Amino acid sequence: MHAHAAVMGQSLRDMAYVAQTGFSEREVMQAWISALVISLIALPVLGCPAPPFEEQEVHLAAVNAERARHGQAALYLSSELTAIAQSHACDMALRGYFSHTSPEGVGMMGRVRRAGITNICWVGENIAHRHRDIPTVVDSWMRSSGHRRNILSNQFQVVGFGRSTGPYWVQVFGGAC
Repeated sequence: MHAHAAVMGQSLRDMAYVAQTGFSEREVMQAWISALVISLIALPVLGCPAPPFEEQEVHLAAVNAERARHGQAALYLSSELTAIAQSHACDMALRGYFSHTSPEGVGMMGRVRRAGITNICWVGENIAHRHRDIPTVVDSWMRSSGHRRNILSNQFQVVGFGRSTGPYWVQVFGGAC
């Protein structure tokens, strides 16, 4: 009942705003919807802080050590891909799923494009659940052919890392167009 009253009160204020500003009711509604969508996208990140930068550096060093053992160039840490990886790790933890694809059907390339990144055309993603630390999760990925292929691929130059409670681990790899 209270939520309905607040919505109705908000609608009356919106109509007054429309009259005062000259914006159409549709434009006001689109602004409200945009604000809601941005809030929903930010919500997982607000309730799920990213690992400290020092942990990301340890993760990067572990991945680059594996790449060096196999004659591959080192990857660079991407803050953009880290934000995407962290958001996906948090989303999985908060909504209780474990998949490269969200319940709405958004996959790794969709997340990259939604973030506005257009200079990356090759994307790879490793996810894991319940590993206790970086050495354990990287070792597990290296024993899996698909995950190993992502870590060692020469198509990738940048990487981002995410970790949330559970723990859910995410690596997002990117390669230039």
